[in-house]
Amino acid sequence: MHSSPFTLRQLEYFVAAAELGTITAAAQSCFVSQTAVSLGIAELERVLGVQLLMRQRAKGIALTPAGRRLIRDARALLGEAEQLSARAAEDSAGLSGSFGLGCFTTLSPFILGSLMIEFTRQFPHVSLDIQEDDQPMLSEALLAGNLDVAILYDHLLPDGLDRVPVLEARPHVLLPTGHSMADQPTVSLVELAREPMVLIDVSPSRENWAAMVNSLGISPQIGIRTRSFELTRCLVSEGFGYAVLLQRPMTTTTYTGSGVVVKEIREDVAPRRIIAAYPSELRSTKKIETFVDFARAHMPQH
Repeated sequence: MHSSPFTLRQLEYFVAAAELGTITAAAQSCFVSQTAVSLGIAELERVLGVQLLMRQRAKGIALTPAGRRLIRDARALLGEAEQLSARAAEDSAGLSGSFGLGCFTTLSPFILGSLMIEFTRQFPHVSLDIQEDDQPMLSEALLAGNLDVAILYDHLLPDGLDRVPVLEARPHVLLPTGHSMADQPTVSLVELAREPMVLIDVSPSRENWAAMVNSLGISPQIGIRTRSFELTRCLVSEGFGYAVLLQRPMTTTTYTGSGVVVKEIREDVAPRRIIAAYPSELRSTKKIETFVDFARAHMPQH
């Protein structure tokens, strides 16, 4: 194995000088002398055989064309070295610190509670920072680096996210207890299409529903649109229509005190995949890997 002709410290000096514009500012940022920065950059230029910086009297320094080509790779290499150090620290000291976890709003009541209890029991030094939102907002938070992992439906996600399947959910129909089809073993979405429907109008729930009805060639009659899972159940229980849902609460009683009936769908409808997503450009850290493996093993089967 050949040793590198330059050091990470020399790259650090070069990046600091390029970003801050002067050797003096770079030296202060790196907590070394100006001479150390100048000598480090000069040695980097010597071993690479190119001039990286132009020293301009009274104007500081500027990148040469070769320097502009190198700066992006230098930043990436320093970032990878920092992650390597962090992973080694995690391995030696155990998991600790904050962990940003997002979850799609209709999934969170069914998933987060039991996951958080067991995860914090196994990893007591990790502090979970929770964000519940719709998928566009959670995707944006992931790509902006504000979340480590989010639990989402594998539908309409932007590029730049790695995805690990953790669970599948099969759609079902929710009816009021007095509905004419409440005693049938299964119900047909084609037959229900003539009746009013209560739709959860939040992405990707509405897109999941649209893909399902398009595959069946039906046009349901939307009666009421909501953004709340529990309000949807309440409205169904009071006879405002039926609903097609993915999550299944442990109880059939709603907040109004009325009941609902859960029915399997007679037509062949595909299950929806639930995934753990994290930014592709952020190399998976030990905490991300540990949480994803944990989620796959402990995901509640509702």
